[in-house]
Amino acid sequence: MPEQARPEQARWLLIMEKAYRGSVETQFADALYVVPDLHRQSGGGCDLALRGPAVGYAVRTGAPQPPLRLGGRTLDTLPDPRASVTKVLDAGVTVLVEEPDLTALGRTAADRLLPGVQVIEAYGLAARWPSYEQVWFL
Repeated sequence: MPEQARPEQARWLLIMEKAYRGSVETQFADALYVVPDLHRQSGGGCDLALRGPAVGYAVRTGAPQPPLRLGGRTLDTLPDPRASVTKVLDAGVTVLVEEPDLTALGRTAADRLLPGVQVIEAYGLAARWPSYEQVWFL
């Protein structure tokens, strides 16, 4: 009996461009917390693209961030986006950053990239869009 053709796996592209959005309001989580669940719901077919300031989420800083002081209030429960990116990678999500956005963070940024994050060429993300069934902005 001939083997039946299997439908191709649906691919979803999740894009995050705005860094630290909602961090003060939520304090316990960032927008990346939902990515592993979306990856699971897609059947393991999500890619995450970090663009603009959000590329900083994928770069080790060396020192923990100090608490944030707003007026008379200190916020020391802000989420750690680098830990979130690591969880996303551990869930099997492909994490992409475009080279110009990484370069904008300084000459050593590429050396401090979290293990597993893939650097793609300038405008490489736009060239990939047609291969995705869905494109979401987080």
